[in-house]
Amino acid sequence: MCVASKNIESKNRLFMKNYKRSFRFVCKAHEEELVSQLLQAQGFSWDSDTFTSHACRLIDEPFPLGSSLAAFFGLIYIQDRASMLPPVALQAPKSALVLDMCASPGSKTGQLATMIGDDGFIIGNEPSPARLATLRRNLQQMNLFQVVTCCSEGQRIALPDGFFDYIQLDPPCSGWGTIDRNPKVMEMWKDDKTLPLIRLQKELLKEAHRLLKPGGVIVYSTCTTNVEENEKQVIYAQEELGFLFEDLPDLPEFVMDTPLMGCGAVWRLSPRPGDTQGFFVARFRKSTHAMPEQAEMNEEKTLWGNYLSKRHVEELGLDANILKHGNISIFGESVHFVHHKAELLPKEFAWQGMYMGKVSRAGDVQLSPRVRVLSDMACVDFEGMKGIEQIKGLLCGQSLNTEFTEKSILLRWNGLALARLKIKNKRLIWTER
Repeated sequence: MCVASKNIESKNRLFMKNYKRSFRFVCKAHEEELVSQLLQAQGFSWDSDTFTSHACRLIDEPFPLGSSLAAFFGLIYIQDRASMLPPVALQAPKSALVLDMCASPGSKTGQLATMIGDDGFIIGNEPSPARLATLRRNLQQMNLFQVVTCCSEGQRIALPDGFFDYIQLDPPCSGWGTIDRNPKVMEMWKDDKTLPLIRLQKELLKEAHRLLKPGGVIVYSTCTTNVEENEKQVIYAQEELGFLFEDLPDLPEFVMDTPLMGCGAVWRLSPRPGDTQGFFVARFRKSTHAMPEQAEMNEEKTLWGNYLSKRHVEELGLDANILKHGNISIFGESVHFVHHKAELLPKEFAWQGMYMGKVSRAGDVQLSPRVRVLSDMACVDFEGMKGIEQIKGLLCGQSLNTEFTEKSILLRWNGLALARLKIKNKRLIWTER
């Protein structure tokens, strides 16, 4: 390894040692205390971050937080605190209809989902098939049923004009704000190399304007400090597209830079080692005079796949209350959740609801072990530190004796539902196949 590479690696290790990692609780409100106990039992401690609900900053991290049981089972999500700002700026209310135009890996999508609740609806778009797989995996891990995903070029999304109440646009950017973790990023993206990004950002803003309802809100954000991708895009959005700029409120929890080029109250952050990466956030509203009429969803519902009956849902050990928000449907050999608002999407629009399992050759529905929306099915409840070690053993391929005769059983820790275990030859096993 050359001297320069050693220096970069050493700098990255020092940065991560001093960096206060941030995360969010993504569990249900009644589960948060038990999830906290699970984290504490594994040696983690944290402070609440007051700028948004459920956000925390680690104090003690005995091992990487991503390896904790809470993270593995999708009960928390690791996210830079600056990355949490766009959904805070968007302020989508309960039951809102939202588009996340460039959604992978799903951090902001998931944050929005917790803000709008089970009756809200989000379309998470990701143009890259590889990154789309990551997005879908993360959403499934967090059990976010109110999100559907699609794979469209962000500048050409096949939905009607004026379809959305709220749009979140976090487009590809030069990433200068991540320089502490990526020391070569400004060298990689300098001078004319950023021009394709700037053109794409403008095209995405133009498409967002088309898709937004009159009076609707869009938040534009980047993780760069480049004025060409930030303040100049604010000017473009206003002067060329007709967006109405809206001031963002002061956030005392952050050290904000002064906006450049005379822009109003945006959130501009420079990288601060140990605190946050660089970020830029601006909020706009579409004029109520932007178009004569706003588009509506289809009046007639579309049947997507073959819906399972309430009885079948209950036989699978699922809480039938999930059907208040949508249906569980079979598509060939795959099982997905279909939110009620997804039933009103155009027939020609290609999308996918949250993956819930598969259909066996015998025609039986086999739920993913990640699905946690469960009723009073048989369970095994591990307790305390011994229970944590037993669960870790299961995740590493070990099995445990059991007297249960069911095909699967609910895994809990101190009463906290984590996942399903399979039973084979009177042995408890963890498998995602």
